[in-house]
Amino acid sequence: MPVFGWLFVLIVFCGIIIGSLVHKYRYRNMNLIYTAFGQENYFNVISKLNADGVPYKVRIPGQAFGDRERYVIDNTQYDIYVKKVDLRIAADALRK
Repeated sequence: MPVFGWLFVLIVFCGIIIGSLVHKYRYRNMNLIYTAFGQENYFNVISKLNADGVPYKVRIPGQAFGDRERYVIDNTQYDIYVKKVDLRIAADALRK
């Protein structure tokens, strides 16, 4: 029985490492430009970026675990990333 316990721990540990490497690869040329809390704030930021034609990626930390309070109080975190070459354009768009 202890062998299965160690095997489970090893599988979880490998999954965490692979997940972090995938995240690092996916966002390697991106910079975090803004962290929005709640859908209203998120849509305000996204609309400004879209108006200036700035491509972006959004990451929602902890999305896989679900949050039951989110339906009552919208406190969802949205991390908005842009490419390094678009950083200045994105910053100007957010200032508008």
